[in-house]
Amino acid sequence: MNNKRCFMTMVMGLMGAGISRSRMPRLQQFLGTQQGVNVNYCLIDGEGVDGFDPVARAQQCLAEGFSGINVTHPYKQRVWPLVSEPAVAGHEHIGSYNTLTFKDGVIRGANTDFSGFMRGYRFRRGKLAPGKVLMAGAGGVGRAIAFGLGELGATEIALYDIHLEQSSSLCATLNAAGYNARVVQQQDLADAITAADGLVNCTAIGMYSHPGNLFDPSVLGGQQWVFDAVYTPLDTEFIIAARTAGLQCISGFDLWIYQGLDAFKIFTGVDVEDSQDLISEALSWLD
Repeated sequence: MNNKRCFMTMVMGLMGAGISRSRMPRLQQFLGTQQGVNVNYCLIDGEGVDGFDPVARAQQCLAEGFSGINVTHPYKQRVWPLVSEPAVAGHEHIGSYNTLTFKDGVIRGANTDFSGFMRGYRFRRGKLAPGKVLMAGAGGVGRAIAFGLGELGATEIALYDIHLEQSSSLCATLNAAGYNARVVQQQDLADAITAADGLVNCTAIGMYSHPGNLFDPSVLGGQQWVFDAVYTPLDTEFIIAARTAGLQCISGFDLWIYQGLDAFKIFTGVDVEDSQDLISEALSWLD
């Protein structure tokens, strides 16, 4: 760790539900110490708060002088209408934001799940294309990952969600953007898993609070790679089963670290290169 003198203070935070165990404050404060930025990063947890309104709370952060906030489940799509300008060009078509910046009374938005996923994918798989992908979960993070898959060159994005209206909406948006997407219903899920080159979990299944594995281990093995957006725990039941089946694994940590680095750059203007020391340090926080 370097000993750069902090030259500015920035107030930031993470807004979500059930985020008391989040390590994002530690990452952002660590990056700030490394780069000479005094980061005051707080948690804004809507879980158990009667009448919590993420839109009103984000507007309050603007009024209170926050530099910006990260937004996580289940508010990424809720804050979409607040944004008047993109913070990063090319993110505005996704339909959800996980990073908001506040300056001169203007709320700008970006989706670092989108950029962070692509960085994590390339870190693990290099220039290999995703092929045909079956993705479960078409909510806030799912929208970002689906567009990331399209940008990476997926030949087909098959979408499954227990809420059919969500997968149908995302499918239409992807197709309108020029990507090849289709909806998979429950009765066709097993066949879609078997036919896929890559499997993606963008649901909460696998978290400590929602244990389990959406993908039956008996149908794993014919695919090439998997990605799990869940990072607590690091080794989800899905990742363990996929690794046992010999598939290449991209973990939720890969998404978490890269979207965090991208968010820090958006908040501060400081670009932080990833390194093995940084990766090792961040991994130790999640044990």
